[in-house]
Amino acid sequence: MELQHFSHQHPLVFNEEQSHESEKVYCSGCGEVVSGPSFSCLECGLYLDEQCAEAPSEMNHPFHRNHSLSLLVRSPYGGGQFICDFCNKLDERFVYHCYCGLDFHIKCALFSYNIAEKNVDHLQHIAYEDPSISPENLSQELKEAKCFACWKP
Repeated sequence: MELQHFSHQHPLVFNEEQSHESEKVYCSGCGEVVSGPSFSCLECGLYLDEQCAEAPSEMNHPFHRNHSLSLLVRSPYGGGQFICDFCNKLDERFVYHCYCGLDFHIKCALFSYNIAEKNVDHLQHIAYEDPSISPENLSQELKEAKCFACWKP
């Protein structure tokens, strides 16, 4: 199966599983390691995981009902980076952007959309434990943790 993605000039080929087990490849849309089904370019080696490749080019997000969000390949700002208004992290990859200045990482937009719309079956890929929290440093990391909704401890 082939896909002509708006972000890339060449057709992308569907990969059932990641075949480069010795070599990690990263999704050009979100920057995460590609570990499941994906699309890749045979000509230049670009990869998009299935979720980024199939993300809608425009979204009416339940957290921002006044305007639609457009999926952009890169930041609309001069420096090439943006701050996600959901997770508050800096990035330079795919962004759902609103002309009023709201920006979401592609994965933050899809994740929060699925939670708000109660599409729980779309969240099956989410790990039960946060891999960024290590058991050795648990108490310190929990002291520094902030709510993703209000940004308070």
